[in-house]
Order: sequence, then C-alpha cells, then structure tokens
Amino acid sequence: MFRFNVYQGHPVRAAFSTRSGGVSEGSLSTLNLGLHVGDDPNRVIENRHRFCGALGIDAETLVCGEQVHGNRVAVVGRSDLGRGALDRASAIPLTDALVTADPGVPLAAFFADCVPLLFYDPGQHVIGLAHAGWRGTENRIGLETVRMMQERFGVEPYRLLAAIGPSIGACCYPVGNEVRIRFAAAFGADAGILRQTVGEAWMLDLWAANRLVLLEAGLQPENIELAGVCTACHSTQYFSYRAHNGQTGRQAALITLE
Repeated sequence: MFRFNVYQGHPVRAAFSTRSGGVSEGSLSTLNLGLHVGDDPNRVIENRHRFCGALGIDAETLVCGEQVHGNRVAVVGRSDLGRGALDRASAIPLTDALVTADPGVPLAAFFADCVPLLFYDPGQHVIGLAHAGWRGTENRIGLETVRMMQERFGVEPYRLLAAIGPSIGACCYPVGNEVRIRFAAAFGADAGILRQTVGEAWMLDLWAANRLVLLEAGLQPENIELAGVCTACHSTQYFSYRAHNGQTGRQAALITLE
C-alpha cells in the first residue's frame, strides 16, 4: 500500500493499493480491485474488503464514478454511500472525479497506469479524487475538480494539498503523433511534457502535465506531492495496462475525511 506524505498529520485517510494481498488469479493476481476486467466479482469484492479493511473503512460504503476518461466532476455525500462499491451499475454515471465535504464518505477510483489526483483542503475540510488518463489530462480534469471544490465549498486553491499518485511515467509512455499534436496544442510545444527519443518516438509525461494543470488551478508548488512511482517500471508491484498488454487488474486510490 502506498501512502501519501502530504496528508500526514491531517484528519484524512488516503492510500493507493498495490497488486499484492488479494485472492484474484492469473494476470489479475492478486489484489485486483476492478469489476470491469473479467475477474470473478466475488473475488473483487473480497479484495475491496481487504484493502479497505487495512484502512479501517467499510468497503460497502465506497463511492465510485463510472470512469469514462472524461472530465466531469460530481459532488457526493452520505446519500451516495455504496454507489459503485459492490457493482458497476450503481456507480456515479459518466464521472471521473468526485468531491465531498462529508466525513466518512470514502471516494475511490481505479487505475492501471492512469494518474490518480487526490485533493484536500484543510481550511474547508473538503476532499476530491480524480482519474486522469491522457484524455482527462488533456481536458484538465484536475482543474475542473479544483473549480468544483471552489464553487461548491469555497475552497481556496492555494491551501489545497494535492497528490499525484503512482502511474505510468514518461520513461514508459510512448504516444503516437495524434496524441503528441493534441498535447502540444493543449499545453504548448515548450511545456516540457513531450520528449523525442533516439528512435523518434514521442514520450509523454503525464506527471508533469498534471502538475502544470494543478499550478494553473492555483495550487502552490510545495503543496503538490509527486509519488514518482512508474507503474509500468514496477509491474510486479503494480498493475500496468501498458506493461501487461491490456491483460491486467486495477489498483484503487482512496481518500476519506475523518
């Protein structure tokens, strides 16, 4: 389990799972937390109970979004407890980011290379969680999450404590020309998020891109923690869509207010 230093000493529980300690088998071994990858649902639910139990959280109270690689943000509360926890059908539809100000409402999202973005405002006591694949990053889902926290709860971005969790690094993320052009247009050719290799492939740095998005949203550089762990480089410890050719499980990022 990966823990975030930025939340130490705050009334927040936040973590990112590894692939160890569960009951799933084969390419999904062992702690697969995704219900959409062909695993036995009973095994996934057992895995969710194990991960949440290690954090002192009831897995049946998780609140999850559908995750469609968009940039929609939903505000949730106690009335949403359990949505997406034990099945996919009840998840918040068409949603890749969640925000809440209610203690005891655990936000969860699932990953296998995409970037987890976690947020906490110690002033207003509000949390957020976003799933940022390349499409979500291009469409600034981190910025949209911060805006929602501002609009609904009066959050001041400069106070936000954010974490960029384990995900694929630029070392392992070659992209095609279409994605290169889109990111150059969205962030500028000189943003430092694209580099060309000797073989003329383009490597995309989603960590740097999301950090730029958070700075654009008004966060302070010293309040942004970068895990710096590439899931593809460490594919024995983490599920990685790229490293495992799409045949893999999912980690979870989880954050809840105490």
